[in-house]
Amino acid sequence: MRNRTIGINVRVSESEKKKLKRNAKKSGLNLSAYLRKSGLKQEIYAIPDENIYKIYTGIVELKNEFPYMNDEEIKEKITKMQSDFLNIYNYKKDGDDVDGNNENMGN
Repeated sequence: MRNRTIGINVRVSESEKKKLKRNAKKSGLNLSAYLRKSGLKQEIYAIPDENIYKIYTGIVELKNEFPYMNDEEIKEKITKMQSDFLNIYNYKKDGDDVDGNNENMGN
């Protein structure tokens, strides 16, 4: 049974609301849960970006395949991961996608 029965009204600007919703989405939370956690000083974790996860899996694959690869193949894979990572970093540095959609990052 739901034990949250008391509402709290908070006034924010349109841009503040968008930012709060974007931050909640990045954390995988709805706006109410995000505001509750934030107000109660509970830890909020961002969900790793899908493209960062792809780079991570590439690192794991490289680790597993390393003994069977020649130097050129290793260099090629590392260069690709480096490029993907920099694309993500530069995209986020320039400003997060307004609606939280990062599907084109790292390609």
